[in-house]
Amino acid sequence: MFDLFFSHILSVDRFNSAAVAMVFVSLVGLMTGPCWGNANPCLWILLDKICGRLVSKTYNVNRSVTSLQFRGAVILTLYLLITGILAAAALLLERKFALAGFMDPFLLALTLSGGATWSALIKLHHALRGKEGLSKGSYFQVAVSTKTNLNSTDDHGIIRVGIGFVARSFDKGVVAPIFWYLLGGLPGAFFYCGMAAARWSLSKDGFAKGIGTLALKLEEVFGFLPQFFSAIILSMAALMTPKAGMARSFVGLFRSQGYAPYAEGGMPLTSMAYALNVSLGGPVDDAGGSVLKRSWVGSPSSTARVERHHLRQSIYMGIMAFVLLFFFVVLGALAWKILQ
Repeated sequence: MFDLFFSHILSVDRFNSAAVAMVFVSLVGLMTGPCWGNANPCLWILLDKICGRLVSKTYNVNRSVTSLQFRGAVILTLYLLITGILAAAALLLERKFALAGFMDPFLLALTLSGGATWSALIKLHHALRGKEGLSKGSYFQVAVSTKTNLNSTDDHGIIRVGIGFVARSFDKGVVAPIFWYLLGGLPGAFFYCGMAAARWSLSKDGFAKGIGTLALKLEEVFGFLPQFFSAIILSMAALMTPKAGMARSFVGLFRSQGYAPYAEGGMPLTSMAYALNVSLGGPVDDAGGSVLKRSWVGSPSSTARVERHHLRQSIYMGIMAFVLLFFFVVLGALAWKILQ
């Protein structure tokens, strides 16, 4: 059983592919920026291009909760069906065109975010500074990626959304896909990515009157354990982030106050709020005009008047968390070789 586990599940090839995919997605993402203004994983973007219009037409607040739940279940099934077809195509490509082993990490990179997220957030930071050559349109990439109407809030609210995107992107766009890739290969990463994309499209952070309930619950089942690892790594990254508190972040994860519900960011968002000693969340309008009454996350003594330097800290913290995860993946590959 031990040999079977390490030969077919946590194999050294998967650790190596995960490390290469992380390097690829960080460098290419920084150079190209977000595709179509969306900094989420490429597979999310593709699924949204296929199903996004159907989702917007299907969501009708005048329908009953039961009706919307049924519609949400149908759309979720469609997301998973398309994801299954893409996963089968990915396996076929990997077997037919291995490209000296580089096809596997390239396909895995489609389920990850990294450099594109940093690019969008850095652009947002420059726009908030009023840097010459940038305008309010510089907020577009973060608005699209988070499905948030940033015109409905002030600079403090915009920064809170940006910081929240750092935590969510690291959790749903990096840690969780790699976790399921290590356990289930490309099909594991693709199917989790399909669930996360459906949740992002349908759930409205749990405020969608039923249409996103099933997608949210399904993603929570597969994302609950990865969010724990995401929060721990983010807390460790706080040690390498100026004026952030690692101990404060760890303590915050075990407090009953100021804790983010899973649908609104969960443990990673809580970890970041306590590490930076700020309040995150709060009400905001989504892209469709709905008001999302998010909980306030963070210490009772923290401030919701977050500033640009807090956004800069969060970007740095997110990059350090990405580097730490890369280190752990490489360490896992070395440990596998020693155990063999």
